[in-house]
Amino acid sequence: IILSSTEPSAAVDQWIFQNGALQELERELPWMRPFFVEIAQHNLMTGTLGLKLRVTTGALLSTVDLTTDVYMTIVFLSTEGQEGYGRINACLIGTTLLFQIFATYIQNSQRRSHFFKDALFIMVGFKPALDAYRVGSGQDREEHQQMTPLQDMTVHKGIEAVFEAIPSSVLQIIALLLASEKKLDAIVSILVSAATLGFTSAMTNYDWDTSPANRCSNPIFYGYIPDKAFERALCFISMITLSFSHVLLLTFSCALLAVIDFNWLLCYLTADVGLFFFYKVVTRDFFYFLNMTGGVRVFGAILHRLSVKIIMSFTLMIHLRHPNEVGGISTASTLLLSLFGSFASAFLYSVHYTGPSKLSDSTLFTSIITISVLWLISALTFFSSIKKPYLKTFYSTATSSSYNKSLFLSYSATQDLEKSEILTYHPSVFSSWGPSIIKPWISKNWKKWEEEQPEWFNETWVKGLPSEYIPFEFRVKHGKTERFKRSKSGNKVVEGEH
Repeated sequence: IILSSTEPSAAVDQWIFQNGALQELERELPWMRPFFVEIAQHNLMTGTLGLKLRVTTGALLSTVDLTTDVYMTIVFLSTEGQEGYGRINACLIGTTLLFQIFATYIQNSQRRSHFFKDALFIMVGFKPALDAYRVGSGQDREEHQQMTPLQDMTVHKGIEAVFEAIPSSVLQIIALLLASEKKLDAIVSILVSAATLGFTSAMTNYDWDTSPANRCSNPIFYGYIPDKAFERALCFISMITLSFSHVLLLTFSCALLAVIDFNWLLCYLTADVGLFFFYKVVTRDFFYFLNMTGGVRVFGAILHRLSVKIIMSFTLMIHLRHPNEVGGISTASTLLLSLFGSFASAFLYSVHYTGPSKLSDSTLFTSIITISVLWLISALTFFSSIKKPYLKTFYSTATSSSYNKSLFLSYSATQDLEKSEILTYHPSVFSSWGPSIIKPWISKNWKKWEEEQPEWFNETWVKGLPSEYIPFEFRVKHGKTERFKRSKSGNKVVEGEH
């Protein structure tokens, strides 16, 4: 079980779920789960095969992908007429490294030694292996860091996809289509890049969905991956092949359009992103859920929506189907577009392109059909293997606001921490339903929170609340600007209190 799990807690969660006796034992002995998580974490950190396999696979794929990209850059630069491809490829690699180093600086700005260590791993191409080790061994976010290991790994994979893997794949396919001789090394490099993107996408999806913390805090979204080992492995493999075939179909389609006329590619990408932005604006879901204001909120929304749309469209990172991100209906349209769009692009290429290096119709459509068959088999396997209640999340029209309302209502009376996190989002997320749902919850529990002083009930959380949500007697007694502090004993008290 540890071999097929991404975190120690995920392995224990799966093990307990598969054994009814352990579930009964857990109800009688609450300390049992933390005890077994510690054992699982110790096994992972002392060299279990699962962690070794995870780190080795991540290191191997990232190294091979980087090597093939560098190799193709050198080939382009040394081939007459293709120097431009080489310069663009070199710029893409350099830009990716620069943005990843910048992200690492933000993550470790308060601990320079950690920053330089991570920057070195980025430069030699082993950052994915380091991230896989941190996530797989169950490491937590350190005090000086801004993100958890899982979040940090996702950010770096996203940067690599947006700034290097996706544009480089399209560029290499364009060069291959225009070349008079279709060389094997170019084809291998394209396939390696697609395989790396597919594995990266699948592993990210797997990490986020099987995380017990995510399944606990977002049970209506996380949990689609099966709990039994064989079904889980089948689901994961089908995710890899589905993402792999999706990447090939979409990058091939873009390259075909670019070869016909680059303006056609620009029109396609503009229409795809424009329709997505239009849908988000019409559904009043364009601004991101994080609590930002002013120009930062506008710029952040544009940059984030554009980034997640590109990643979803080209890698099928289905974790981004979350209503806070791309959304379920956009995920469904992306799936269908990759399949039918590839045939449309192939037809347009066959009819309109007349260059000397044109692919024959038999070669063109045989390639498209072969990849499409793999896509179709993978899609059918994946959707038949996941838990059926989660199928609706792949075509849901839920917005960030409606989703968080459903999430809030799904929490039990004891999950105040999970409920409180929703109130750290931008007020627009809960403004339409907060007065009737959140305000009564706060009024009912405020006195209890003042007595028990839970960790999340702090100055920052109180300041972030809309003033009308705070019970009137609290506003009269303390005012919203009252400051909290901790006594020497560790208990939280209100300043000025005697």
